[in-house]
Amino acid sequence: MTKTNLLIVCFGIFWVGCLPIPPKYPYFDENKVDQEASQLSERLEKYIKLWYEGKVPALLPDSVLPKGYDNARYKNIRLIKIEEITPEQQWVFRPAHKINFEALYGSFPDPNCSYLLAPIMYAPFGTKLYIEGEYPYCRFFSVQVTASFDTKEYRYDKWSGRGEVGWVDTDIPPMEGSNNPFLPNAHRYTKERKYRLEAEMAMGNPSVLNPSHRFPYRSKNEKMYISGIQFQGAWGVDKKSGHGRGYLDFGDIWVRYYAIDHQKDTLGGVKMPFCYYELPTGEKFWITADFEGLKKASETTMPNRNKGDRDPSKYHTNNIGWDKQFGIFLQIASGGSIALYRESAKDKQYIRDLDLGVNGRGENQQPPASYEPHATGSNYTNYLTTGISIKKGKIFVLTGKLPTFPDTRNGNTTLTPAQCRYWSITSYDAEFPFSEVKGLENTCIMDDEIVLNEKREYIIVYSRKEDRPKNATAENGVTWVEWGNTCTQSFTLRWISVSPEWAFEYTPHELNLPWAYTTWSGSKYDKTIIGSNEAGFLKDYHPIKHYMTKETFEQLGNVLDKNKIPLWNE
Repeated sequence: MTKTNLLIVCFGIFWVGCLPIPPKYPYFDENKVDQEASQLSERLEKYIKLWYEGKVPALLPDSVLPKGYDNARYKNIRLIKIEEITPEQQWVFRPAHKINFEALYGSFPDPNCSYLLAPIMYAPFGTKLYIEGEYPYCRFFSVQVTASFDTKEYRYDKWSGRGEVGWVDTDIPPMEGSNNPFLPNAHRYTKERKYRLEAEMAMGNPSVLNPSHRFPYRSKNEKMYISGIQFQGAWGVDKKSGHGRGYLDFGDIWVRYYAIDHQKDTLGGVKMPFCYYELPTGEKFWITADFEGLKKASETTMPNRNKGDRDPSKYHTNNIGWDKQFGIFLQIASGGSIALYRESAKDKQYIRDLDLGVNGRGENQQPPASYEPHATGSNYTNYLTTGISIKKGKIFVLTGKLPTFPDTRNGNTTLTPAQCRYWSITSYDAEFPFSEVKGLENTCIMDDEIVLNEKREYIIVYSRKEDRPKNATAENGVTWVEWGNTCTQSFTLRWISVSPEWAFEYTPHELNLPWAYTTWSGSKYDKTIIGSNEAGFLKDYHPIKHYMTKETFEQLGNVLDKNKIPLWNE
């Protein structure tokens, strides 16, 4: 939802050339950290029981709080009885929305998704978490929770590093008398649509405790093991490169509603889910806080920035394709290195060492630290990234073939199997460290908004409003997207797959596109797989980048063929 000032730190260090020394890995005595987490859990459990008996106040003292949490953002952390709290008080909500150049959101959202974040998930080990709600009316729905406590992989500052464990809509068990509308070909408009999830706070490797926490991340109604205490690693105590507050932090709960039905509100036509905890001895409670600072950051918008007027840089030019994302921090660090033209084998090794030291993640790490899911990302989304600059008078074009998807937003009553569940491309202000709002969205186009021919081929044209080619119209088979006034933007392609029902042989998941081979810093990086501006593994589904003048595109006429569009004409 919101990213912290680490975004500025980890990208800015590359721009100014002050590269931090990668922390050694492992950085801590694991037994000592495990012991400290266990002792914190025990103190918290004792305090909760005393509060339940009316012997201590609801406001939690520092002695039962993790020292590494952001005490400027989360204040007055307190216990509350479950009958005294409403779902609306439990979540920070970022609704799905239309792109508005006068009020753009930050933190790299997909505007076709409504995000719900419970920013303080905190309870002793052995406590059960229950989440009760209704299946929303949308294309894709997931619930993800920070994983069981494990010191081998880090989750720094609540967004960088280890991913969450989760449930995808199809696997979420309905309550008695209800039906799951996300089963293949199930009736999407069933009236009885309640669900209930159960998880338990625990210590241990998430992939060992949770059989579903490995590809394809599908659960079989087993109880999930999670943790409200998280380990932040070396930068949790390093005040020079990190925040230095301490290495223990709270956990999170993430809920996503993608591609909500047009006739439903931004909550997918249902109420917000309700969460509560239960100790092994039966006491039920919730822990809440004042997180207005987080809400304000989430709700702050900014106009499209009128910035830059240049052709693409060398690292955005005609032979550059896409990169696969295995972590937000890793992607930012790689982007910074590329922007400084530091692309040697030694530079890439540095990036791998930095990610390992800061996050405990890497292509050769023990699972799940070598898996695709990463902090605050959807476990079912395959993220591909690239970037471009558009000079005034020029246009940028993407061509390719769109995988099939279930068409749901206009009232279709069944969720049919297809090649993917959802597909979109969103662009962001690429110079985000120097923007008041970081990760500023600029454009977004999703699957059912794209004009396709009979072969499911597309031509997407990006330009400033005044540079729109006359023939860039839907009648001519073209999807036109207004670029705005921000010259340089980065793209994120979100390809959501739920294997095997909503996937196929070219799905860009981690088995088809392994870490070592398909992310720029990988030890065996092979540019021909997806990194070139030509069809590689994805074949016809690889988005090809084109750059040219407005006049060059107009000269193609009104009968357009994606295969005859010039590749690059500066």
